[in-house]
Amino acid sequence: MIQVYNQPEQKEWASLLARPSFDASELLPKVQAIIDDVRANGDEALLRYTKLFDNAQLTTIALDETIKNNAEQALSNALKAAIQLAKGNIEKFHQVQLQKMDRIETMSGVWCWRKSIGIETVGIYIPGGTAPLFSTVLMLGIPAKIAGCKNIVLCTPPNNDKGEIHPAIIYAATLVGVTHIYTIGGVQAIAAMAFGTETIPKVNKIFGPGNQYVTAAKQLVQQSGVAIDMPAGPSEVCVWADDSAIPSFVAADLLSQAEHGVDSQVLLVASNENVVANVQEELAVQLMQLSRKELAAKALENSKAIIIENTSEALELINQYAPEHLIMSIENAEIVAEKVVNAGSVFIGNYSPESVGDYASGTNHTLPTNGYANAYSGVSVDSFVKKITFQHLTERGLANIGQAVMEMANAESLDAHGNAVAVRLNDIKSKMYFMQFDIKKVVRPNIEALKPYSSAKDEFSGEARVLLDANENSLGSPLTKWYNRYPDPYQKEVKEKLAFIKKIPSAQIFLGNGSDEIIDLLFRAFCEPGKDNIIICPPTYPMYEVSANINNIGIKSAPLLPDFQLNVAHIEQLVDDHTKIIWICSPNNPTGNSLDRIDIETVLNHFNGLVVVDEAYINFSKQKSFVQSLEDYPNLVVLQTLSKAWGLAGLRVGMCFANEPVIGYLNKVKAPYNISLVAQELVLKALEEVGQVNDMIQHLVEMRIALAEVIASMPHVQKVYPSDTNFLLVKIPHATELYKYLCTKGIILRDRSSLPNCEDSVRITVGNEQENTELIDAMAEWIEKTFAE
Repeated sequence: MIQVYNQPEQKEWASLLARPSFDASELLPKVQAIIDDVRANGDEALLRYTKLFDNAQLTTIALDETIKNNAEQALSNALKAAIQLAKGNIEKFHQVQLQKMDRIETMSGVWCWRKSIGIETVGIYIPGGTAPLFSTVLMLGIPAKIAGCKNIVLCTPPNNDKGEIHPAIIYAATLVGVTHIYTIGGVQAIAAMAFGTETIPKVNKIFGPGNQYVTAAKQLVQQSGVAIDMPAGPSEVCVWADDSAIPSFVAADLLSQAEHGVDSQVLLVASNENVVANVQEELAVQLMQLSRKELAAKALENSKAIIIENTSEALELINQYAPEHLIMSIENAEIVAEKVVNAGSVFIGNYSPESVGDYASGTNHTLPTNGYANAYSGVSVDSFVKKITFQHLTERGLANIGQAVMEMANAESLDAHGNAVAVRLNDIKSKMYFMQFDIKKVVRPNIEALKPYSSAKDEFSGEARVLLDANENSLGSPLTKWYNRYPDPYQKEVKEKLAFIKKIPSAQIFLGNGSDEIIDLLFRAFCEPGKDNIIICPPTYPMYEVSANINNIGIKSAPLLPDFQLNVAHIEQLVDDHTKIIWICSPNNPTGNSLDRIDIETVLNHFNGLVVVDEAYINFSKQKSFVQSLEDYPNLVVLQTLSKAWGLAGLRVGMCFANEPVIGYLNKVKAPYNISLVAQELVLKALEEVGQVNDMIQHLVEMRIALAEVIASMPHVQKVYPSDTNFLLVKIPHATELYKYLCTKGIILRDRSSLPNCEDSVRITVGNEQENTELIDAMAEWIEKTFAE
């Protein structure tokens, strides 16, 4: 039944693997004539061709709503359950294909990213013919819906002279969210979707299989600017079998493809003659049991079995064939499958029939045929989206990249390209945004002249044997003899370890007794009491305001926008000659979100004072730290802490990263021994456990996600805001009452309802498993009591 070729030479492969050619010279003019007619005459031509080709006299093309509603009742419960199961699996597989590309900084100040946008209107063609392919409705409608296509237009021909559509097609289309269903098929349907008629809207891209006329129509309308899914031909399968294969399974797989039609392609690649003989025997038995045996038999007549004993050669042959479907019924199939480079979809092992991919496993069955698998992929969510690239350069970014762009443009003699950069660089130079910063104009004059406290340990070089300089108790202490001595005033060993971890010089690091001490010291060093002012962006960490008030520094407020992002324009309006520091908390406390990095860079570029970026929660975020940007921004100060991700809140050690002049002034105003020896010893020990800390961070992030999902699912919870931290901001009516109720249960969180844009919101730190469980139970109890009717 199948033509057998035993160990053919490689020079014969091309002819053996060639698909049957089709002479389209007479077909294309006929198809083009129908397309032109539909384009010119719209619905009238559609109705005329439906009568001519489908023998159906229609009065309307759009599906009647009554028919749509009755389709579900026309199907058995078993079939509906099967369709629903397939829908669930297909959705799961395709949902994860939604890829969001994070912004990447290709070089400092040059930001690039890509966004996927659903194609607004797509058309899907579902053949009627000899089988109602409702499975194709699932395969095309589901990824279209997931991709965000607003209009999904389905065309399918009537299956009898009454002009009816199989109810399974209608049911599947309704189930997946198809927006328009039309009773029209063939070339005329492709033309209608390509150019639009009075009834059928014009689409941007056409999907779906069809006969040679439909395929030709898709190729012709593509020349008019309408996109199509892929070049398509008759369905095909290649089964690769060795002695481990089960002949009845192989025969069944070959027949499952052959029954599609007389032009279906079936190829068996076998390791020896016995495999082929056993499969041929099974084919003869199973063929007679098929309702479509005549079609399958004719397909088998044009099919081949090729015997290749060597596995590497067999793989080479299959990759050259590039089948739509490849079934691997061989030993070590999963390992060998890694070497398959040309195939639409691969089915591994004896218990992976191609049928499951056609219907319900979850993968898409709309695949490249006719050898196009060597360059095309099957349909996916990507097929239904267009990808737009974006780039956003800050002034610094253009300054960094501009010269290279001008050099390349000039080398190609494209003067205008180079000039488009040059005029901007001249503007940047005239404004001197990021070249104006002078630390001596920011520091307080009295601090500039201040002679800091200096210990003998600072002034001494070498190794001291007798310490008689600091009036310490030379007899030791009740704890241990070492605690009777003052610690290193500059915490050199801790800074060296942090410098290694952060990949910056230790001279760019300052340690404080918690970040709060650093905040206070920044005010002392750079802001003159009663004269200077700072800008804060509420809702934000309240210690900026508290410390400013303690130091008698003016406060200007530029509240975050409703989406909790910086209002850059407002910040720039507030800056005056006495504005010394802008405080930015990102990831932000209490909102939990990260602020747009480009906005922060804009502030850095446009401000001649210090910009403090407080990154206390950066370890819980995917955002890139600003620590590595110190070279680009002389006015940048970055705050971090060991209290959050490192779990060392009790040690009170904060970190400040800045350029050396800023660090120098902080060292001037700090107390001589601000970090205790105990804290330093424990910090050094903790810094050796980076791996353990990373595992803890990952676990906390997972618990944050899980807690957010549980709280979001609770009744009356209005919103759980996105978080890049170890806490959640939750919006719920009567949030203050919730806070008070939880206090009575011994559960403490923070009521943030009084802050800008945080009405009816509480901030919840992610606890351990027991704490989270107690919180959830108490919240559920309060919700039930509060909102009971």
